[in-house]
Amino acid sequence: MSEQADKPALGFPEPSLSDWRVLADKALRGADFEQTLVQRTASGIARGPLRTAADDPKNCGVPGAFPFVRGINANVNRDRPWHITQSYAMADLATANTAILDDLAGGVSALLLYLDPAGKAGIAVRTLDDLKTVLGGVDLSIVPVLLQARPLNAAYAAMLVACWEGISADRIEGGLGFSPVGQTIRHGMDFSLLPEKLGRTAAFARWAADHAPKVSTAIITSSLIHEAGGSDALELAFAAAGGVSYLRFMIEYGLSPDEAANAIIFSLSLDADVPLGIAKLRAARRIWARIARACQVSDISSAARIHVGTSKRMMSRLSPYTNILRTSTAAFAAAAGGAQYISVEPYDLALGTNDTGARRIARNVQIILQEEACTGAVMDPAGGAYAIEKLTDDLAQAAWKVFQDIEKCGGLVKAAQSGWLGKTITAERDARLQAIREGRYKLVGVTDFVDGTQTIPPAPEPSPIPPGPKSPPFPDNFSVDDFVAAAKAGAMLPPMDLPNPNPAFTPTSLCAPFEEEHKGDGQ
Repeated sequence: MSEQADKPALGFPEPSLSDWRVLADKALRGADFEQTLVQRTASGIARGPLRTAADDPKNCGVPGAFPFVRGINANVNRDRPWHITQSYAMADLATANTAILDDLAGGVSALLLYLDPAGKAGIAVRTLDDLKTVLGGVDLSIVPVLLQARPLNAAYAAMLVACWEGISADRIEGGLGFSPVGQTIRHGMDFSLLPEKLGRTAAFARWAADHAPKVSTAIITSSLIHEAGGSDALELAFAAAGGVSYLRFMIEYGLSPDEAANAIIFSLSLDADVPLGIAKLRAARRIWARIARACQVSDISSAARIHVGTSKRMMSRLSPYTNILRTSTAAFAAAAGGAQYISVEPYDLALGTNDTGARRIARNVQIILQEEACTGAVMDPAGGAYAIEKLTDDLAQAAWKVFQDIEKCGGLVKAAQSGWLGKTITAERDARLQAIREGRYKLVGVTDFVDGTQTIPPAPEPSPIPPGPKSPPFPDNFSVDDFVAAAKAGAMLPPMDLPNPNPAFTPTSLCAPFEEEHKGDGQ
């Protein structure tokens, strides 16, 4: 060392990983290296403790180029690096409209609508006039509207198409929310009806390709795997398998491979694990690009468009303000990972209170990320970090293996019908909850650093939705034109209860099992 100090031009000896390992083992004083310093994700991927240039797979490419690991755009859009998206599920039409206009004035740039004619799982929209009430005052030529997946999406899609009438095709942007595969799997509905539902999806995809090319038709709701407790590898495999299902059907229907690929948007969930969240989006684009190319999709159309919602399963009722930290880190991961739409859940989501202040904080998280943290000012800001590159590669490989397992079952639908998918999710959910019980996975404010004075308030009672006037139903025989015409004529969706989710796919709160002892008097 003294020789280098005297003659700095000689430089310093190059350290090796084996040299570091010797020092690490010495510092551990006999503790097991793997058990002490190596962590594993729920997908079984080893993380750390040190990554070097040898771990860089060197296959990430460049931004805006196949396989789009580093993002789908070659240049930074400083004005709008991603759409600040807010979701709406309150039942009352006027309340939803007030919230939408308030949020748009406060910085939101895209809307994600949960619609439900019964008003139990979304805004109680039954007719076109109802949807127009919800969107009153919204300039649809500059504000994209995404419909969240619902079994009744053909009627809702027709209503939204009617709302877009008169707007230039190049100004219409959004998503129609068709997810017949995911909805059939989630609710355990009749699989024999799936071809008809896929046909409606493809018909609207044909309409979008001809009249509104910036509108996606099918939404791959792989988030349902995440929210049910599944691993990241299983979520990505579900997304890949779902995408293949829609691609195959739409191409058989008559769409070109590029038109079919452009009709698809992916919806994923991210939790508070920033490195894993970034790697997940990068791996998702890589996997989809490879699949799309194999299906003769052009490179430009094989770039996956991604909506990210901050995880609902991580939200706490006992410690709601810690949810701000959880959603902020998830939103940062989504932005750094290159999502096109990001929706941050309000911190009071699990309480069900729909507080205006909570929504304001949710949108301000993204405004801070854009305007103050300048997260969108750099393409793929995590790119080149050995830990992120290695995690991206490992997650893509793990997800691909699960995707191959699904294909061995005969595809996503058969994997669900056979029970394989449900058993896999159940096993992964049980393992995650067990890790929390054993302290290997900590929930701040719930299992660690618990405020003993906190109690969970009772959930608010839902407001009853009065029955609407009697109107003609949507026609039994489907065509896009007929459904749009029926919507304009006042066709109504009657309130109806959806079947309960298949237990394996029921949304899971990771916090709830550990919050039971803190219930308030009203629970």
